[in-house]
Amino acid sequence: MGDIFSIQHILFTVLDYQVSFIEFFGTLTGLLCVWLAARDHILTWPVGLVNVSCFFILFWQLQLYADMFLQIYFFATGVYGWIFWFTKKPENEPIYALSNRVRCWLFALAVVATITAGFIISNLHNWFPAVFEKPAAYPYTDSLVAVLSVIANILLAKRIWENWVLWVTVDLIATIIYFQKNVRFLGMEYFILFIIATMGLIKWIKTYKSQLHTQ
Repeated sequence: MGDIFSIQHILFTVLDYQVSFIEFFGTLTGLLCVWLAARDHILTWPVGLVNVSCFFILFWQLQLYADMFLQIYFFATGVYGWIFWFTKKPENEPIYALSNRVRCWLFALAVVATITAGFIISNLHNWFPAVFEKPAAYPYTDSLVAVLSVIANILLAKRIWENWVLWVTVDLIATIIYFQKNVRFLGMEYFILFIIATMGLIKWIKTYKSQLHTQ
């Protein structure tokens, strides 16, 4: 990869912390993407495509392999979400909710998928040492973030309000991980995303309840 995409390519320094170009640009597009999603704006999807491309490169360098693979999924669902929202016209499409039965199934799926993904991610450096030179950092916690993000992104694309419950959880866990990995600028982004996701949760629940009253 080019030098500009390396975490060693420093763009500026804040309080003795060096911020790389890839971390800054990924953080900026990530914030914009979630802000647009919380406002129910279709531009969240094309901005998100730029964001996940940056983060794929960043997470590979940080040995957060579950997060790295997650970006491939995000890119695919980003294209799907963009098409789905464009054809459905979000301003005319209602917000939906999950049944209790589906919630239970998703919880069980998340547990099984996290354990499976954590095992795979924790062994990548043994199975493919030429590609993954170092062991994965926080393989099971990172896998939990990845699994919940996958589910949340599907629910977001389908305009199901519970997606924001998962995003709040993901952003809180990710904030802790990134501060521990000493990518503090990214950690600050996810703390801000945590706040935005909380706002999105409140807004979507309010909209959903107002729909019920008008039916």
